[in-house]
This record gives sequence, C-alpha cells and structure tokens, in this order.
Amino acid sequence: MNQIDAPSAAPSDLPPALERYFERSRIALALSEMNEDVPLCLVNHAFLDLTGYETQDVLGRNCRFLQGDDSDAADKAELSKFIHDDLRDSGRFHILNYRKDGSRFHNLVFMSRLRDEEGVTRYILASQFDMSPVLDRARLDANDATLARNISDIDKIAKEYGLAMISSAQLIADSITLIARLSVPRT
Repeated sequence: MNQIDAPSAAPSDLPPALERYFERSRIALALSEMNEDVPLCLVNHAFLDLTGYETQDVLGRNCRFLQGDDSDAADKAELSKFIHDDLRDSGRFHILNYRKDGSRFHNLVFMSRLRDEEGVTRYILASQFDMSPVLDRARLDANDATLARNISDIDKIAKEYGLAMISSAQLIADSITLIARLSVPRT
C-alpha cells in the first residue's frame, strides 16, 4: 500500500543493507537523524501502516507529531531524556500515540543508538509495537474480576432478602463478558 521514498530520501551514508532491512521488515521501524530536532529520515511500510501516514507526511519531522493531548507527560519526558542522554545505548518506552485518523494506540517503542566509528550517535533506530490489543485484554480481565466481585456482593444481598434473581445476573454478566471478549481483536 504505502511506499518508502526513493533512496534519495534517506541519508546518503546509510548502509544499503540497513535500507533493505527496513524494506523487508514487518516490524514498524523508523530512523531519526541525531541533529537539531531528531527528524525522521527513513520509515518502512509497517510504520506507515501502523500510523496511517504517508512517507511524505513524516520524513523531516520529529516523531512527537504522533503524540496528543492524552499522551502522558512523564512518558514523553522519558523519551526525551533518552534522546538527550548519549550514555544510554538503548531503551524501551510506552507512549500513547495517535494515528493520522485520530485513533489512539498504545505504542511500545524500542530505541537504539547507531554510532559512527568515533562513537558519535548518528541515528536513533526505533521499532514500534501496537500494544492496544494486549492492554485491552488486560482491562477485560480486570473488568471480569470486578464484575465477579460485584456478582458476589449481589448474591449476598439477594440471599439476605430471599431474592432468587442471582442466576439471571450471572447469566447477564457471563454474556457481557463473552461479547466483550469476542469483540477484542486477537493478535
């Protein structure tokens, strides 16, 4: 669907093997130059598919354009701290990001420095993973536990007042849980 720009869009000193790796990888990858505002200089198909942007929308921009109002300030600060701390070679970060269409996704970002022969950071390589389905399942499990506690409380109250509707409540709760589980996409 989306195309990586011609090699002229990437820095001319990038090893051809790295560019080929970007083209083949099914993992969302982005490469940023370590200058000024750490702009993106190379992205792959998986990155474009994950974010919904086109190549021309992202090259030359810092990845923070993916952040939004609900992106956590502490998460943003951790990313920035890594970028500006040349002693750290790699890091893993969670950040709430937004696609071009405005939909949110929980991004697990792995960042690594690519250094030249003198040890100077030239690029930062980032791989992104959409963790939304996993987090949605975790929320479902937490909701199930809360629902079970509530059902137990209702059961106690119902028994205290001689009510016999708890099996109906359990059936409704089980149905809601089943519908919720079926609606969460499997990875």
